[in-house]
Amino acid sequence: MIITRTRKELDVALKNFSKNSEKLALIPTMGNLHEGHLSLIRIAKKHASKTISTIFVNPLQFGKNEDYDKYPRTHEDDIKKLNDEKCDILFLPVNNKEVFSNIEDIKTIHSGILGSELCGKIRPGHFDGVLTVVNKLFEIINPDVAVFGAKDYQQEILIRQMAVSLHPNIELIKAPIIRAENGIALSSRNNYLSEPELEMAANLYKALYHSAQSYKKNFDLKTIISEAKNYLISKKLIPHYFELRDHNLNKIDINQFEGKKVFLGSVTINNTRLIDNIEF
Repeated sequence: MIITRTRKELDVALKNFSKNSEKLALIPTMGNLHEGHLSLIRIAKKHASKTISTIFVNPLQFGKNEDYDKYPRTHEDDIKKLNDEKCDILFLPVNNKEVFSNIEDIKTIHSGILGSELCGKIRPGHFDGVLTVVNKLFEIINPDVAVFGAKDYQQEILIRQMAVSLHPNIELIKAPIIRAENGIALSSRNNYLSEPELEMAANLYKALYHSAQSYKKNFDLKTIISEAKNYLISKKLIPHYFELRDHNLNKIDINQFEGKKVFLGSVTINNTRLIDNIEF
């Protein structure tokens, strides 16, 4: 694997690939890699001849009192995992300027109304930061394919909307959620939880799963959501939202909606916020 720390080094590596007409797949990450991230590499390999992963903890998507400085940086372990997966290039910027030449003068990509709902309501400006860095990585790397995980459902939808107008030639692939044996969606934030808390966290997926089953049986939607929130609270999880939306994240407030849909939920356990969803 070629490890690049500067834009200049990255450009050299990418030019070598372009000479050989390689199809390039991008997997953007913030590091602290787990099996969910590695599954994206494997999916990328099925859609391209070369893979490039980025590890960059993006300061623009962290709000006040959030965990930017505390976000786990496990570069040595991450490099080993990417090597084992035979990733071709890693872009691990030596500093923020290798991504944003001038972070004070960066062109912000606005996430619109959807970016202020669900997770965006809890984290104002978060999705503007996500879209801004993804747009910048798309400009720098110009991949043919990019792979994103379905756990961050809202993020994936917003990136897809952004790419339609700014990067229509990039094929976006949504990868399925990877779960632990108890059902919890794999996440770097799980590292903040103790073993008992991880078991508690699994109740979010249980609530999502049972809600989907109840909706299929035509139970009243308001009752489903109310019971799910009460269940989460009974398990000492603090719900921020628990909603049913269609596959483009338009609100659903009726029973018997026949199209693709998704229950989405967010909870906090001892100051650690987790998200999950289930499509059906």
